[in-house]
Amino acid sequence: MRDEIGNIKVVQILPSHIKGFYSKLSKAGYAHSTIKNINTMIYPALEMAVDDDIIRKNPAKGSISDYGRPAKEREALSISQQEKLIDFVKQSNVYNVHYPMLMIMIGTGLRCGELIWLTWKDVDTRARRLNVDHQLIYKNLGDGCRFHISTPKTDSGIRVIPMTQEVQKAFEEQRKINFMLAKDKSIEVDGYSGFVFTAKSGRPLMPYGVNSVLYNIVDAYNYNKEEVQKAKKEHRKAELLPKVSAHVMRHTACTRMAECRMDIKVLQYIMGHAHIDVTMDVYNHLGDRERIEQEIARLDSMAINF
Repeated sequence: MRDEIGNIKVVQILPSHIKGFYSKLSKAGYAHSTIKNINTMIYPALEMAVDDDIIRKNPAKGSISDYGRPAKEREALSISQQEKLIDFVKQSNVYNVHYPMLMIMIGTGLRCGELIWLTWKDVDTRARRLNVDHQLIYKNLGDGCRFHISTPKTDSGIRVIPMTQEVQKAFEEQRKINFMLAKDKSIEVDGYSGFVFTAKSGRPLMPYGVNSVLYNIVDAYNYNKEEVQKAKKEHRKAELLPKVSAHVMRHTACTRMAECRMDIKVLQYIMGHAHIDVTMDVYNHLGDRERIEQEIARLDSMAINF
């Protein structure tokens, strides 16, 4: 960045400079999401120059376009993969402290920003309800780019999610863990305190903290010597887990609910989808899978008749 646009004076930066920079990143193989993240740093800086009357227009405005390779589609975990992940965490002496969080992610389908900014005031285990009305965002609100608590972008993001018994138990277990680890409840961020999921410092987990936990769990599972040795003895490949992120967990939660044939409008509400077509994509995927399985089953029955 320093060699491309970092040495150009702010008053001399043109939209073509920004687009040319993003084009080079795209040709270098960077993902669209990565270029978009870079734009979230460049745009606010230039917008401040506009506010200070240094430049008249922001040259980064509308420059992101479709640069970069498209993100790989993140698939939901299969039921088998989900069970392996959950069982491994539950039985691990190292990672079992994260078991309640994983159960809550699977059982609610919360966005990462919603999950990590949950406070105990949002959790009503007696009524088995979860109140979602704020989330974490990374934005420049006049104090530089940093994390803030914000209301959801749309009204659909504000919702009350009923808890299953498993989710209820997970929250109760998380409360015990926080008590045993003496997590500091007094830490306040943007007027909020008493966070459900916190780091050792008592501050709420950041998105990279949640993903780091998931990545480490998957790595630990995949390098499990017992599974590898067992696979060798059985002359098969070891059953490894794919890369799991907070987004994959949310998509997995949505898929499990859809597989149970939950009413699509109810599922849309629980997931906080602003548009029904996002929810429909999950149902359409399931439909395709079921049609394939039905056709294979039909072939099996025909083979038996022969």
